[in-house]
Amino acid sequence: MARYTQGDMDAFGELYARYERPLFGFCLRYLGDPDAAADAFQEVFKRVVHAREAYEPRGRFRSWIFTIARRICTDSVRQARSGAPLEVAAAAWPEAIALQPRFENRVAHADEVRRLLAPLPDEQREALLLSKYEGLSYAEIAEITGSSEAAVKQKVYRAIQTVRALLERQ
Repeated sequence: MARYTQGDMDAFGELYARYERPLFGFCLRYLGDPDAAADAFQEVFKRVVHAREAYEPRGRFRSWIFTIARRICTDSVRQARSGAPLEVAAAAWPEAIALQPRFENRVAHADEVRRLLAPLPDEQREALLLSKYEGLSYAEIAEITGSSEAAVKQKVYRAIQTVRALLERQ
């Protein structure tokens, strides 16, 4: 990002290539709808472009860009809840997941994962997604969510406990 802010336009391509899959995957798992995820993903990079002139590295770039993605996804969910409920295209979900190479063998389980994560409170689902699916550290998640590291650990722990309980009931 430092190179991009200094006018190196090729650096934007590198940023895009590096964060395309993890950000789209995060948006897809957060929103559950491939079209909404694509819109959110596009908005993230629009904001990166608009922030080029004013960007100041205060922490890790990865935390900064995931913070943007989180805010966009949260706003999208809020807008959907204030109007009509967010419709999840069940048939499209596995196809969109298949775009992510590390999930190619898990396409059949996409509906199951969505079903298990659906009952989680938003904060727990978000912490679990960032931790287990995106591989962010608790410190990074705390920075992104504006929580303490201890609170993030607790959210992830509770999310895992809830998912385990759901699995045991099956």
